Amino acid sequence: MPGMRGADWSTRPLEDTLGEALRAELLGWPGVTTRPMMGCLAFCRGEQMLGCYVNRALSKKKPPWMNHPDEPPLVWVRLGAEDAGRALRRPGVRRSRTGAVNWVEILLESRASLEEAVRWLGRAYEHPPGPAGKKRKVKSRPGARS
Repeated sequence: MPGMRGADWSTRPLEDTLGEALRAELLGWPGVTTRPMMGCLAFCRGEQMLGCYVNRALSKKKPPWMNHPDEPPLVWVRLGAEDAGRALRRPGVRRSRTGAVNWVEILLESRASLEEAVRWLGRAYEHPPGPAGKKRKVKSRPGARS
């Protein structure tokens, strides 16, 4: 697509109605923006990434594990540990194929799967997990016993 490299990702065509509906919903939330990230459409609230919309049509250089030609687009959602555990007990929600801790994946196959994705993105919006890739160190107070 000529000229799409610098295009505004809030309006770039996604080539599927569920992806368009997802983007329209999330961009209606206060403070949510989009940006390209590794060929995906990332949804962010400030510096906090909530998740990504993944569609192989967005980028020609996708690793094979990211999206297979025979499956629909998908959504990755970054959750806290407890929320990820709850999400994984829901139908249609599975661990992200990236192997990233507390990221879940939902195939956008139907209106119901779109609603499931919006539900968990809403949870990430309301209760963002801590910084990605960083483990919190617990500091002992001076004089505290172990």
